[in-house]
Amino acid sequence: MDEKEIKGMQEEDYQRREALRKILIELRDEIREKIAEEMGIKVAEDPRMSTISTMDSGDLAQLYLDTDIDYSILNMDIERLRNLEHVLDRLQEGSYGYCEDCGRPIKLKRLQVLPFTRYCVQCQEHRETMDYRGRVRKMRREEEPEDQRFFL
Repeated sequence: MDEKEIKGMQEEDYQRREALRKILIELRDEIREKIAEEMGIKVAEDPRMSTISTMDSGDLAQLYLDTDIDYSILNMDIERLRNLEHVLDRLQEGSYGYCEDCGRPIKLKRLQVLPFTRYCVQCQEHRETMDYRGRVRKMRREEEPEDQRFFL
């Protein structure tokens, strides 16, 4: 490989990282905005924040259920934000965008759709197949009579 080819590969790698960085930063900003908006809306709408509250026990139960659901969704968004910050750190280090199993670059289209993915399509399929086989084996063991488990 000559110097020109190496520079071309470095430029291609740089452009790939910049395209990924742009996508990730846009997604991070969207998630941050969504979290801030949801938190502001929930505080403004919360009847417990008003001085006049005429809620009976049924209203309060529904309010607490809604609050729990909203809190769960908010926690999911916060977890996505944490994952995204981790991904941006990995991008800065130069380790983002490479399969953690085989080390090959993950296709840009896959990263655009699944920015938190850690595996290329082939390795992910292999992992899912192995996971499925493991679950099937476990189910079969659980279905076997106890006295036959030790003889297999």
